Amino acid sequence: MNAHRWLNNIYRADFLSSVGLYITRDHLVLVRLRKNLLNVSLVEQEARELPRVENRQALAELTGWVTEDVREIALKAESESRDRAIRQALVSLLPHFSAARDAVYICVAQDQVIVQPIFLPLAAQDNLQQVLEYEIERQLPFRRDEIYYDYLLMGQRGDKIGLYLFAIPKSSLAGLLDLLDSFGIKPSGVETTATALANYLIFAKGEDADLAAVVGGHDQTLEMIGVQSKGEGWKPTHELLFSHWIPAPDWAQGAARELFNECLGRAPKLYGWGELGESLRAADGSPVEYEDLVTVGNQRLQGGKEILHPHVLPAIGAGLRGLRETFFATNLLHRQGADDRNGKTLSIINSILVTLLFIALIAWGVSYPIKDELRLRQLQAENKKLAPSVEALRREEAELQKARKEVKALVDIEQRRGELLRILDELSKIVPANAYFSNLRYRAGILEVQGNAENASVLIPAMERSPHFENVGFNAPSNRGRDNRETFSLKADLEKPKEKTTKP
Repeated sequence: MNAHRWLNNIYRADFLSSVGLYITRDHLVLVRLRKNLLNVSLVEQEARELPRVENRQALAELTGWVTEDVREIALKAESESRDRAIRQALVSLLPHFSAARDAVYICVAQDQVIVQPIFLPLAAQDNLQQVLEYEIERQLPFRRDEIYYDYLLMGQRGDKIGLYLFAIPKSSLAGLLDLLDSFGIKPSGVETTATALANYLIFAKGEDADLAAVVGGHDQTLEMIGVQSKGEGWKPTHELLFSHWIPAPDWAQGAARELFNECLGRAPKLYGWGELGESLRAADGSPVEYEDLVTVGNQRLQGGKEILHPHVLPAIGAGLRGLRETFFATNLLHRQGADDRNGKTLSIINSILVTLLFIALIAWGVSYPIKDELRLRQLQAENKKLAPSVEALRREEAELQKARKEVKALVDIEQRRGELLRILDELSKIVPANAYFSNLRYRAGILEVQGNAENASVLIPAMERSPHFENVGFNAPSNRGRDNRETFSLKADLEKPKEKTTKP
């Protein structure tokens, strides 16, 4: 597991529960999911049948022989009958979840929602929301205040930016939202099967989702969704490639078959769910192999119940939003102030972990001066223990240096002893008997003598004639005393031996 995936898992870790409701024309499916850290399990799965309502085309056909008033009465009666059925189904489902604790997310079938791809100029990217509000009434046969809507970016397409617009008339959800509100349930989000199944696929397959298509069949209809997932980096990127819903009358036509084969060509991996029957056939008529999404989901969900029916899958995809496990974040109630838990930056456990990390960082930073002070005191204590030994070593070193100097002086005297003897011997020969030396100093080849004589001037030529002295002279003026003798101070250089030259 690389660092990006590990950090992403830590970010998603949590303890949550959520409810997904999948509503079709003839079924109401409920699932309850639980998340313990990263382990997601299926706790409840229930389905209730609903009475089928006549479609709009059948009702329109009645207008030829039924008056408008009778038609409106029939429509109202059918709507009230469906609301009663949904209420009874909700009452039977209430024991299976906690309306106060669990977040509820609704998934509606794609035949009840408008999914419209829209392409806008790149200049609209900075003010996409405002531009889309103006484009809605031009793209859809509804006014903006008559629909719930949201959008999903597709990215750049040539010189335009593409997005999927999801919209549903408010009248289609008004009855359901009122029923839920009567039970104290405020849905946190509403989406269509296009995003719910795409989220379910990426959750079930993880990084292996890559490029895939999901095909599902229900009530003689076929729904096709294309998903591309790139799981590299801290935040993986996912894209909804296509979303098509084909009703039964259109499936028999060649255009629908061509669209199906085109979608299969764009996504090499195929997953199926629901009532597919003989629908999945290639252009040459051969059956198309696919992987069952129910089996894939059972492999991903752990520690809970197994998925028993394909109709549960869209409900699971919607419920994953409350567990912070979704990747396509669309919510038709987003602009109506719905509480979208998936949009939270940090969950409770993440907030606790961040707080603990912050405290640890503060403690780590504060510990440095404390550790430095402790180390300093420890070193001072150790230095205090070693001070007597260090002082003894210093004394021994001083005595050693003194001994070395004495030895050097003795060695110098030993080396110069013969030279001094020669100087004294020469002086004893050349100095007259009436001259006396009181002080004699020899250092670095220079001889200094002090004394007295009857005539000090005769000493200079006597010493100059000697082969051992040169540059002889008075070092200070001579003085004659009462005894008629002169005191003198002479200085002379020791004559250096001359180098011998060899004749050619």
